[in-house]
This record gives sequence, C-alpha cells and structure tokens, in this order.
Amino acid sequence: MLFTESKFMSCDVNSSARLPLLESLREKTASPLIQEMRRRCYEIAFGAEEGASGKERLRQLEHAIAEMSELDKGSPYVQGDLFCFEDHVLFLIFKNSAHNDDAAGIQAGIIYTRQTAQPLRRLDAFCQEVQERVICASLSKQTEAPAGWRRSKTSRTTAFERFLAKQDIDFLFTAARRETAPQRVRAAELLDDDYTREFLRRTREAHLEGCPTKLLKGEVSGESGFSIDRLSEAGLVLREVLISCRTTGHALFRLPSADALAVITVSNAKCSECGALVADERVEDVIAPTELAAALLQDAAWLINRIYTILRRLGVPAAEIAIAPVTNLGEAHVMVNICGEAFLFVLRDGDLTPALARRAIDAEMEAGVARLVVVATGRVRDEARLFLSEHAARRARGGTDIEVMIIEGVNAVASELRRALERFSRDLIAEELCALDANLGFSASRLVMARFEMLQTNLTTNADYVPPPPATTSPHSSTRGEVKLLLPPLDHESPDARSSSVNERRDLSLSM
Repeated sequence: MLFTESKFMSCDVNSSARLPLLESLREKTASPLIQEMRRRCYEIAFGAEEGASGKERLRQLEHAIAEMSELDKGSPYVQGDLFCFEDHVLFLIFKNSAHNDDAAGIQAGIIYTRQTAQPLRRLDAFCQEVQERVICASLSKQTEAPAGWRRSKTSRTTAFERFLAKQDIDFLFTAARRETAPQRVRAAELLDDDYTREFLRRTREAHLEGCPTKLLKGEVSGESGFSIDRLSEAGLVLREVLISCRTTGHALFRLPSADALAVITVSNAKCSECGALVADERVEDVIAPTELAAALLQDAAWLINRIYTILRRLGVPAAEIAIAPVTNLGEAHVMVNICGEAFLFVLRDGDLTPALARRAIDAEMEAGVARLVVVATGRVRDEARLFLSEHAARRARGGTDIEVMIIEGVNAVASELRRALERFSRDLIAEELCALDANLGFSASRLVMARFEMLQTNLTTNADYVPPPPATTSPHSSTRGEVKLLLPPLDHESPDARSSSVNERRDLSLSM
C-alpha cells in the first residue's frame, strides 16, 4: 500500500520562472523526471552535443518550445514534475491562478510505503528547499515573501478530529498501549478461529459454573488449527489439577501443577466431606481460562485488537487510529485517518442484523465520514445488507457519495482491508498527480504505482535466492491466502516496533 502526504504554499509562480526553478532543484534535490524525459526527446530529435555548449543549447531549445506551447495552448508549459528516489517519490505541482485565484500556489508532496524511513521529514526538507529557491530567485509574482507551507484541511480530516474530541484522552492513550501488547496481539490472532473462540467461551462458562472437568474429555487437536498447547502458550488457558471428593463430588483443591499435588499427598491431608485421604480422592487434569481470555472475549476486545494490528501492519500510524469505548450493545467503533480520509469501523462479534445496520448508519451520519466499514464475525443478514446498500444509494442521489464496505467473517478481514486500502490509495494518488498527465503524455499515477510494484517484486524475487536459515516450524505460522499478495505478509512482530518512526512524525496526534 502506498501513502501520500502533501503541503501547499500560496505563491503564484509565473510560467517563465518554473523552468529555472526546476533547474535549481536539479542541482540540489534530484533530476526532474518530466523535464529529463523532454530533454532526452530533444537530444534524439536534434542530436546530442557534448560539453557545456550542448547543455546550453538544450536549455535554449526548451525555453523556445515552452514559449510556443504556451502561445498555442494558452496554458503553462510546466505543470509540475516528479523526483524519484529509491523508496519514495516527491512531486511538485504548480497551481495556476488563471481560473481560481484562491488556488494559486505550489503543492509539494511525497508518495511512500510503510518501509520508507522518515517520510514526513523528507517532505519537510523538500518543501524548505523549494521555498528557499522561490524566495532567493524572486520567482513569485507577489512582492512579499511566501507565507510558508501548510497542510490542506479537508472535511474528512475534520471528521477524524471531531471523533477525537469526543473521546476521553486518557482512554485513547490507554487503548493504544493496550492493543500493542505482544501477548495480547498473539492471543487475539488465535481467536480468529471460530472453534477456538467457542471452546474458550464454553470453558469460561463451565469454569464459572464450577464444572471445568466436563470440558477436558474429547478436547484434543481434532479441529483444524486447534490445539490446547497453543492456547496455553499464548496465555489463554491454564492447566490445573482438580481434587474432588469421590463421595459427594465436591471440589476440594485446585492446584497449579503436579508438584503441588505431591505436596498435598505426602501431607496426609483428609477430605472435609468424607474423611478419606486426599491421595485416595479423584484427581483430574482440567483447563481453566485466564484473565486474558476473559478480557479478549468480552465486548469483542479480540476483534478490536485484530483490526488495530492489521491496520498497523499495513502501515497506518498509531496516532491515526482512535478507539472509542464499546457501546452498551457490544459494538465497537474505530476511526482511522488514512492520508486525510476518515474511515469509520463498526465492529461486532456476532451477526450483522438490521438493528446493527441502522446503528452503524447513525454512527456514520454523526461522524460525518464518507467511508463506512462494518465487520461482523457471524452471518450477514440479507435485510441488513440491503439496508446498508439502500442508504448508500440514497446518499449518492442526494449528492454525497459514501462507500459502505461489509466484511463477513474475521478470516476475510486482512485480505479485504488490504484490497480496499490499496484501491483507495490508487484513487488518491491518481487525483493528486492528474495535473501531470498532460506533461508526461500518460498517467503519472500509473507510472508511480507500477514503479513501486516492480521495486517490491524485485526485492521479493532477490530474496528467494538467499538460502533461508534453519528454523523450526511454528504452530502459530499463518497459511492464509493474503500473504501471497504483493505487500509483505503479516508477521507476528509488534506493530509499534516496525513503524514507530512514522508515528513520531505525525502532525495529527492524539493530544489535540
């Protein structure tokens, strides 16, 4: 998935000054892609000349063609340019003041992946360089110096800020820290399996009723992906030794291990019910759920953690994810800000009913977002699906486009979210770079996206030739289909460890 950030400076650069600005950036930043492509065409058409005289002739030729092009078309010869680097692309777009005085200025941006180090600092350095060139060379039409760079505020970004303002700041920080705990992340991954969740629910209910031994018989690794050992390693269950009276069936002791049983046995302790020695009473191995399992199963906490972890591994910074307290009806709301676009997630550990669909629409209307994602682990009722689609159609007829995405089953969350966010990323980059299509001669956004895809494919291909180190097969390794997509597979690292550098540079923090 690609991300983009941009800034805007109110400074109308006339058409004759744009080529010198790109020339000055060539010396300090990198070669402008579109300008370099045009010069290559001029070299082929008119013949390349060595030395400074040849370069000067190319500059004169380019300025002459620019003047003729502007006279014929009535639009500036240079609309902007691209600056390509190994793991990111910078772009510069000149906003023309001919049609809208308010839009006159310079837009500078960066397109990057989640592996890019310090993308916002790179953007700030690029903006600073452009501003210095504009001021020093007096390229602006204005008499005074430019006011500086600013981020463009959109209604969708404002929706995220409004959502943050309604939440308790302490809860936001606590929720973010809680969802990144490694043990909680690993345990929530195991709860993707329906049988595992059902088993833990029955274990907890039986434990509360005082009859945990009934769950031990037959609970082996017969179901696909289910293993009590895996649950024990993840801290979801504990193995205990239960001593009960053979006469009355009353539970006498619950011991943490066989060593504790040996201590009780050699002590010649007697049963308080029948008076027999404890060593002669019934001894059974039982399973008890831990506090972590109870916390994750309550109010869809495990589902919140899964969504949070998936988003973080896709590259979304922690500061752009806000988790609201669970409602009285057991629904969770998560607001995500991705490249200035607000996404509202409504999560339900159960079926998507018509009542839940109505409440999700109410939440979307209150938040003022244009993208609603409803995740249900159970069955999606046809009436609820129809209700959401009709709502989207009504909003579209009213002039407000809204995208409603329904994800049925937790196993499809990772792949569906990845596809949806990649589609959103493509549309956003196409909208940002469409002004450069005429200068480039084809779609600038497709060029940028194809470049990143080929670079990622080359990295993956080269990695295949490196002999992998010997490793033991982990029972937690995922074999889902989404790991075969272009982006790197979801791993089990802490999400904060991989993208903490991005979080430190987000301007939109939880403190606002």
